[in-house]
Amino acid sequence: MKIELKVGDESRTMGVLRRGEQLRVTFEDGRTVEARVWQAADGTLTLEANGQKLRLRGCRTGPAERQVWLAGRTLRYSRLMAGAPIGARGGEAGSLSATIPAVVVDVLVAPGDSVAAGDKLVLLESMKMVLPIIAPHAGTVRAILCAKGDAVSPGVALIELDAVTATGAGA
Repeated sequence: MKIELKVGDESRTMGVLRRGEQLRVTFEDGRTVEARVWQAADGTLTLEANGQKLRLRGCRTGPAERQVWLAGRTLRYSRLMAGAPIGARGGEAGSLSATIPAVVVDVLVAPGDSVAAGDKLVLLESMKMVLPIIAPHAGTVRAILCAKGDAVSPGVALIELDAVTATGAGA
């Protein structure tokens, strides 16, 4: 996903790829940072990169806007989406994500699979409940961005799904 990060009046655009706890951030100048991120029971996040650990807390401030507090600084970021999100699941257009923090119990599809609207694609567990990620429309699974056992955060893409157009081709 692409995000725009704002610190005060300064703004930067960067690419972020998250798979479970692994995080890769690619800056505008091509620099890349690999990190690990995980959520504690109190809701804070720990970010570990280059041997340093940072604790941060955040919240949603709009459909695609977030705010993070780190070491006394407020960082604001927005997802830059190519199109409208699918359903209420968040994520980039064509992607499906969790709406609450969860753990992936099972991935029920593979890339290239055709699915119908209403099919279960991924099973998540949160607060001892099993929650399915359901296809909002017929389509073809383009990519699986999670694996069994991954801890996932709200809004992080888990599945990329191409819609089937009236002619039967992917959108």
